[in-house]
Amino acid sequence: MSLTRELGSFKKYIVGFMALWIVLGCGTGTGYASIEPATRLTLALEHATIVDVRSGKLTSDQTIIIKDNKISHIGNSSQTAIPDYAQVRDAKGQYVIPGLWDMHVHLEDNYKNAFPLFLANGVTGVREMGAALKNVDIWKTSIQAGMPAPRLVYAGSTLNGGPADEAPHMFYLSTEEQAREAVRLNVAKGADHIKVYSWLPRPLFLAVMDEANKYGLPVVGHLPVEVRASEAVQLGFKSIEHLHGLFIATSSIEDELFKNADMSDLLGYSLAEIEASQAYDSVKASKLFRKFKEKGVWPVPTMVTYLNMAKTEIDPRSKYVPTAVQKQWAEVIRATPPEQTELMEAINSLTPGMVKKLNDAGVPMLAGTDSSYEMTNFIYGISLHDELEWLVKSGLTPLQALQSATLNPARYLEREQELGTVEKGKLADLVILDKNPLEDIRNTTSISAVILDGKLMEKQTLDRAVQTYPVIKVADMKDETL
Repeated sequence: MSLTRELGSFKKYIVGFMALWIVLGCGTGTGYASIEPATRLTLALEHATIVDVRSGKLTSDQTIIIKDNKISHIGNSSQTAIPDYAQVRDAKGQYVIPGLWDMHVHLEDNYKNAFPLFLANGVTGVREMGAALKNVDIWKTSIQAGMPAPRLVYAGSTLNGGPADEAPHMFYLSTEEQAREAVRLNVAKGADHIKVYSWLPRPLFLAVMDEANKYGLPVVGHLPVEVRASEAVQLGFKSIEHLHGLFIATSSIEDELFKNADMSDLLGYSLAEIEASQAYDSVKASKLFRKFKEKGVWPVPTMVTYLNMAKTEIDPRSKYVPTAVQKQWAEVIRATPPEQTELMEAINSLTPGMVKKLNDAGVPMLAGTDSSYEMTNFIYGISLHDELEWLVKSGLTPLQALQSATLNPARYLEREQELGTVEKGKLADLVILDKNPLEDIRNTTSISAVILDGKLMEKQTLDRAVQTYPVIKVADMKDETL
């Protein structure tokens, strides 16, 4: 069977392959309609080592006083008086970092599994990047009813062009008026940003940018294949997911590809990106990357996307994934043609180099995972730590990788005054680690406790909230119906 036909078969198992390459209140003074928790108590962390994610400085033997949901005081433990009514937690020998953010997830209707996993992995905030609008109401209702959950900013449904598929998280648009109405529908649902997808035609993309601007909302997502990165940057596109289009945009053959390449489907687009990577133009790239910094455009590499999907077995850590989902994954793995795996591996071999080029140019990035049960081997929360490790493997320092999940999300969200660092006056979203993450980024997994909105949750409590399941093997599916 041809690669094109195999890809079509594969896509019926993975809804919108590239689309997924992908408590309640308002963020203060930002215009964001984020879903937020609400806590009222006093907590004192004693003898902690604070990690300054701006400078990389470590300050030891500190006491952090948290009143209600904010840090009210930080000082030397020997000189800090603990309020009589405070809950006291000894953090001697431990490291305190800001709560982590996963800046590209898809919750869909998996929130009951996702929320506990995020918190157990120190993820106190997520940026949801495409869901059916009905799910937004379900999340809000559950959080209002008391379900512990990370802070949540969301896009609503993704805006796409082309023939309608079965993906429930997308609006399929064919006219400019439909594009504008789709923006308004997401706005009405409280969206914090508008996400576009690869096959949105350029005229509709321009309409979306214009309409979203009326509401003061950023437009983010896949760089549409009909839009050059340089044009999107100039128009105010705020984040480029999965580094889509950057190989083409930084190549000497960009004009040729836009004129002659067939990028009307995933296969053609991916092959064009691979071809472009062989014609990298450093001068052109430097100019584009300077524009990224000047205009505040945030790349979100999601390196784990193809890495997870190229695996030929179920990840052993999938004990946190429902059995029914694991079975679906096994079916997808068995149905994946070798050509598709080769394509993913080719992209995997290229992405670290682009991440290094961006980092060397001083372009700050956001850590995101594209976590979703619609794709194989994604585990909410856990995948973020994998992404941080891959960022370091691609040339970032542990501090820079840590910034991509803490300080940079706060800056992106325009909430640096209340999130992203461990400082007096900021919201008390913190992670207590047993090991120093600046020595080894994998130490972000050494979680002893998480503080969300001022509420302390010890590791044992977090683990009890997470369900586990037997891990299946692809071979177990031999006799199952495909």
